[in-house]
Amino acid sequence: MPASVVLTFLDSAARVPAEHAERSGIAPDQVKIKEKYGGGYPAHVEGLHHLHCLNLLRKSLAWNFAYYQKQGLGPFSNSGDILKYHVTHCLDILRQQLMCTVDVGMLGQVWYQPPGKGPEAFVDFNTVHKCRNFDDIRVWAEKHQLPKVDDAPEDFLELPKEGDRIWHSVP
Repeated sequence: MPASVVLTFLDSAARVPAEHAERSGIAPDQVKIKEKYGGGYPAHVEGLHHLHCLNLLRKSLAWNFAYYQKQGLGPFSNSGDILKYHVTHCLDILRQQLMCTVDVGMLGQVWYQPPGKGPEAFVDFNTVHKCRNFDDIRVWAEKHQLPKVDDAPEDFLELPKEGDRIWHSVP
């Protein structure tokens, strides 16, 4: 992933303390924050990333695209190729999430009578879901948010050590 995309995405990273890394699915050889800056690992709450992606897809719809491209902010500050890559990534990550955590709730049907017509079957989208507390998750992410890239010291991150994995293509 190009540096400009990485740096923009790091702006919303949170710190995962080292003692919670393994439980959070973070490997010991992943990117670390230097101890002098509090240590731990920069990471993103995946559900907040999914919302970022949903918003990017909304902005990329044909009837919205020109407006956001003209503003040139966030993902739209990148070249067309990078933006295309970013939108494609977002579409695929949301596809993966929907397939991985498929909601097995059932959408029954109700009778609906449009004006001037007879009753017809219509999908009932008013289903009940058991949700996590989104506000609690957002508050946690804000509480643990790292400084924006432009505000972070140049030596904020530890460099990789001997034996750490270094990817040579986008994972």
